[in-house]
Order: sequence, then C-alpha cells, then structure tokens
Amino acid sequence: MKVAMVVRALPVHRLGGLEWHAHDLANALQKLGCEVTVVTSRHPEGLKEEVWPSGVRVRYLAEGPVGDYSLSFFRGVERLVAELDQREPFDIVHAQEFAGIFMQARPGRFVVTVHGTMTTETPLDRRYRRHLSWREQVRQAWRFRTRLALIPMFRKMLDRVDLVVTDSEFTAREVRRILGRRPPIQIVRLGVDFSRYQISSVSRLAIQHQAPLRIALLGRVQEMRGIPEALATAYRLRWHGIPFVMKIAGHCAEPEWLEGLISCFLLWNEVRYVGRLAPDAVSDFLADADVLLLPDRTQPAFGLVCVEAMLHGLPVVATRVGAVPEIVTEDVGWLISPWSVPEMTATLVRLARHPEEVREKAQRTIPYARQFTAERMACDMLAAYENVLSGAAANLPRSRLVRAVDASDSHAR
Repeated sequence: MKVAMVVRALPVHRLGGLEWHAHDLANALQKLGCEVTVVTSRHPEGLKEEVWPSGVRVRYLAEGPVGDYSLSFFRGVERLVAELDQREPFDIVHAQEFAGIFMQARPGRFVVTVHGTMTTETPLDRRYRRHLSWREQVRQAWRFRTRLALIPMFRKMLDRVDLVVTDSEFTAREVRRILGRRPPIQIVRLGVDFSRYQISSVSRLAIQHQAPLRIALLGRVQEMRGIPEALATAYRLRWHGIPFVMKIAGHCAEPEWLEGLISCFLLWNEVRYVGRLAPDAVSDFLADADVLLLPDRTQPAFGLVCVEAMLHGLPVVATRVGAVPEIVTEDVGWLISPWSVPEMTATLVRLARHPEEVREKAQRTIPYARQFTAERMACDMLAAYENVLSGAAANLPRSRLVRAVDASDSHAR
C-alpha cells in the first residue's frame, strides 16, 4: 500500500508530540510493508529529500517557514502531493492535524487524523474560557486569531475526508460536536517506539525512594499548561513541611516569566527548570523522579507524556481534562480537578507522607504502558486504511468503537 503522510513538522524541525507521532507511525507502517512518503515543511538546512533507514521517503517543501503552518505550507503540500500522486498514485493520502486544511478531496482515499480541534488545546476552549475575565477572553481571542479564522476551513476539511481518525474518545466527541453530525470516525490510540528510550534494566521498584518527593513536569512550559498552579502547589508543599524537589523540562518561550514565578514563590531551592531535553536525555530525566505531574488547564487530545512517564515506572498525577482520563486510570495514577491548587496540594502531600501508595501504583505502570506500542498503532491505522479502500468507512460511526463513544457522550456534557 502506497501512503502519503502530510504533516507540519518532524523531529528534525522540532521535538514535539505530533512530530514524534508522525515519525513513529511512518516507520511502523513501513515495517508492515507499506511504502510511506512523508511530505512536510522546509528542512532547516534546505534538504529537499531523504530516505530514512526504515525505507520511509521524506519530501521537504522548498519554500515557507521551517516546521510551521503558513499559507505557503498549505499550498505547497497540496502541490507536492498532487505532483507525486500523478507520477505514482498513492492508495492513501493521510493528513496529520491541520496539514490538510487546503488539500483537495481525494474520494475513497483521503484520511485525516485529528489531534484535537482548533480550540481544545488553547484558552479558546469553552471549558477554559469559564475561568477567564471578559478582558482576558478578548486578549486570548486576539492572540489566537489565526486559529479562529481557520475554523471554517477546518470544518470543510472534515467534510471532504473519507475517514476521520482520532486518538481518543474525547476528540471523537469534539469532532461530532463541531460538525453537528456523525462523520466516519475510527479511534486509533497513539503509540510510541520504545527503542527511542534508554530505560534502565534495573527495576525502579527495587529502589525504595525516601524523602524528598521528586516531582517531574515534562512538556511545553506555558501558563495554559498549568505551570502557575504547579508552582503555587510547590509553595504550599513547603508550607506543609513536605521535603520535595520539582524539576521542569520542556520548551519555554518566555524563560523570564518562569523564573519570575519561581522567584515570586521563593522556590529557588526546590524548583529547577532544566530547559528543553534532547531525545536521549528524556529517560534520565524521568528516571530521577517519583511521579509525573501534568497540571494542564487545556483539553489534551491524548496525553502521550503520561505514557512516556509510565513506561519509565512513574505513576501520574494529572488534571481531569481532555483525553487524559482515558490514559491515566486509577490503577496507574491520580486525577485531580484542573485549576485547583488545594486539590493538587492535598494529593501530593498525601503521596509524600504515604510513599507506599506511589510504589503500589508504580508496580503497574510499565506493564500498562507497554500496550501503547508503535506497532499496535500502525496495525490499527492499516486496518483503518483498508476500511477506507473497501468503502467500509461510511459505516464506521456505528462501529463498536464509536458506539462506545456515543455511550459516554452523556457523561462528558
């Protein structure tokens, strides 16, 4: 099967969840016998084409920004896919996230994976806006004005595709909500290539961690990711006399803002920002923690960082937002209310005083996380492609997976 995968960026552009997902999926599909061509934005060093060791071919646009959306990107990927398609037709054209907004319909072979909508992982989301003053709502609308302008095109893209793939039941509900109807949907859970991690052969369960409680935060360092709540919680932990260390890793566009918050809460000794991690440093970072804290205010489409943490033996303390409850179950973590410093504090105080609770859940994390493999993800995606090519995708909204989504709709509203 010849597959064209269209994505904004790859790890060569930036080290983000979408980029690693596209990388892992393309490689895993290639190993299953597909011929995968990835079409993406301009290479940082001007490279036009390359072939990965797995055999995946990558074609980079000649113009436009590196690793980001732009009008030239949207036009460029359509032109390049059409050009390649004319030479040797693709069986499936698969756009990731918003990359297919301006792509033409390709009846019977156009698939889009939606990793959240235009608003779910921003302050524009209706659940987030409830916490904002009207002035702040206006400010955020201006800040994300490009996303607001693209919403009609996003909806039209979903109308053109033969199948919408989502990585969670949460996103499937959101897609149906914005369209007001039941498009063909198939849920394919994300997976990761475990070989990217240097997981210690020494079981962390054999190590009886003593005080201080070691808390890790990994991901984009932004206000909307709940960093203020995490630092306010850290301040309260110290007030409760809890020995702890909090390490924050990830890209921060405003390091002065973060350092200012740390100073405001007088947390110079307890909180450390280590910056953006290289891929080979992620395992060491997670190995030096007892729990992962995910204090997100937005509505994540999946929560892949939780899987990464659990793969390293870390249970997760996470806010009850988006698809996170689908990943962080009571066997491997604790769910708390978003925006709630008191609840976050109470949970971490309890875990610090009862480390056996952390160890009990840590025992289950690695076996649980091992279900999220890139191979399983690729097999499920290949089945989705075959449904499209056989014409069966039109019946998918009433499939077993989506009936499960329907059953949970009433609980989500």
